[in-house]
Amino acid sequence: MKRCPKCNRTFPDENQKFCTVDGGLLIGTPAFDPNATMRATSADLGVHTSDVPRDNAATRSEFPDLNATIAASSVAPTAVFPRNTEPAGAPTSADLPPSRPQWQTAPPVAAPIAQPVKKSKLPWILGALLLLLLMGAGGAAGLFFFVIKPKLQELREAPRVSQTPQVVVGGTNKNSDENTNKNPSPETNKSDTKTETDTFVPPADAVKFTNSKANLEGKLAEHYLNFSFYYPKSWQTDPKAGVPGASNFVKVERMLPPDFTQENFAVGWYTSKGTFAADQPTFPELVQILGSNLSKSFPEYRKVSEGPTRVNSLDGYEFRFASLSKGTEKGDIQLWGRVLFLPTGVEGETTGATLIMLSTSLAPELSGVEDVGEKGEMPVILESFRFSRNK
Repeated sequence: MKRCPKCNRTFPDENQKFCTVDGGLLIGTPAFDPNATMRATSADLGVHTSDVPRDNAATRSEFPDLNATIAASSVAPTAVFPRNTEPAGAPTSADLPPSRPQWQTAPPVAAPIAQPVKKSKLPWILGALLLLLLMGAGGAAGLFFFVIKPKLQELREAPRVSQTPQVVVGGTNKNSDENTNKNPSPETNKSDTKTETDTFVPPADAVKFTNSKANLEGKLAEHYLNFSFYYPKSWQTDPKAGVPGASNFVKVERMLPPDFTQENFAVGWYTSKGTFAADQPTFPELVQILGSNLSKSFPEYRKVSEGPTRVNSLDGYEFRFASLSKGTEKGDIQLWGRVLFLPTGVEGETTGATLIMLSTSLAPELSGVEDVGEKGEMPVILESFRFSRNK
């Protein structure tokens, strides 16, 4: 309950601030508490001593204790306070003029609670992808350096050898590889300059072969060797050697009509380090590789021997083998072979010569594998074989 101090009107709405009649500020009226302690004087009670006859006047002790509570006093009159203090005939709310608009203070707006900012997961995802990328790159690098690179190095350092020459026995090609070089035109024996290569004096009917790059390509051009030798004029050069697709630089052959091989000589190449000492650890492997190829081309192939050898002033390594060709027009023919790996003697040179010599029992001067290159007409080739230092 609120009361206007100007017009003394009361208003039951506790939230109303101003009087609707005179605009006065309303004040709150405390609720009546019957248990509250109240002080009342005689003026408040309306009791006057002058109105009481003196004879009947009570003594001082008979007056009520004004300090005692009204509820506790048995003689004190009960003070009755009206509940409605409005004057009689006060206008009702219907008789009142329209109330003025009440300006009420808007309740304070609560400040919005700041929501926690959600952290993006994108940096974590990018970081994980980057980590995986780095790990993948590291794994690839490790794979290359520790697995692939050593394998490539082994392949580069692995000995390689050109194929064997063809051997014609009874009109049958016993080896499909054709390894002769037709590059230079053969020339008859002429006087040469006085060098180490001239210490050999060729026979009058000898023809000189000098290797050339003119018609070479592929592996032959890559592993080109500058060499020369003399061979008997009666021998034939293979026109299919030393040309694109061939695997040996040259092949010359002694034939028995119509096309039976008696002796032949071919020059190929192998991967070298330049000197006999540097190549010596790889010679047995070269023997195994080339021997495996020969065993596929020659019937009843068997290796007879292997070991160091010497050609003129150069150290080399050789192996010898034997084979048997049955049922030819000439009957059963014995085949004897000798393969010689000859480094150039120059340290750091990456290519050496593979000298392949084949003989058959059709050559009357030969009787066994030990005679290959030692008897018959082939010794002139070995004795005249030279490397040239000028490429």
